[in-house]
Amino acid sequence: MHCECLDQHWLNPQFNDEDPTKIKKPDELEYSLVRAPEPIDEKILDHVQGSFFGLALGDSLGAHVEFRPRQYLLEHPVTDLQAGGTWGLKKGQVFINI
Repeated sequence: MHCECLDQHWLNPQFNDEDPTKIKKPDELEYSLVRAPEPIDEKILDHVQGSFFGLALGDSLGAHVEFRPRQYLLEHPVTDLQAGGTWGLKKGQVFINI
């Protein structure tokens, strides 16, 4: 099955000019963007941004209880940002593995 979206050049990784083995980070791409692939729907953009903020906040809040049994969660309810957990994150740090 062919997906037309795969033909879009903006989906291809862009590599760092100084080290061609490394893919550019989002802040490095910001200034190289010329135009959006299609007109931007502000409502959809708002939903996408909200989803990412929710993802980051939820990840930060739940990091110290990730993979814990239900009983642990009942005894130690999440009430604020804390350090530690499975990945040893700092307070408020986000771990996203894509």
